Amino acid sequence: MKRHLVSALALAAATLTLSGCSTLANLNIVNPSYSLRDIRPHVAIALPLSASSIDLDFDVGVDNPNTVGLRLDRIDFDVFVNDSPLLTQVSTPQGISIPARGYGQVHMKTRIGYQNIRNIWTQITDLINGNRATYQIRGNAYYDTPLGSMRFPVTVYSR
Repeated sequence: MKRHLVSALALAAATLTLSGCSTLANLNIVNPSYSLRDIRPHVAIALPLSASSIDLDFDVGVDNPNTVGLRLDRIDFDVFVNDSPLLTQVSTPQGISIPARGYGQVHMKTRIGYQNIRNIWTQITDLINGNRATYQIRGNAYYDTPLGSMRFPVTVYSR
């Protein structure tokens, strides 16, 4: 009797495992779409000028078209202002869950130091004077999915 019960349990476990694998094999996870929701620059002018910086807060919307939820582990990105490179190789940890066929918002923050400010002085003075700048984020998003870790390209423009 015990032997039959153990065999039945093993068969049930194998069936569940195999059916779960076939379900995962049918998943076709695609890159979510991204939109720049908000940009907030915070200018901090200091003396000496080398202590000056600009903090940029970005809110990026993530629209997940997939039938499974995704967890955004991190985004590695470069920031461009008016098509000029501003920051490169910025990484931001997230850990944000994006529901299946749902929407999530990701907050990203980065600091621009004095050396970078000097390199794009024209764009910065336009920004300080209230002129509208165009922003672009380019990089990669890393997701934890039912199929394992996946990397997708990210390109987001301000309009």
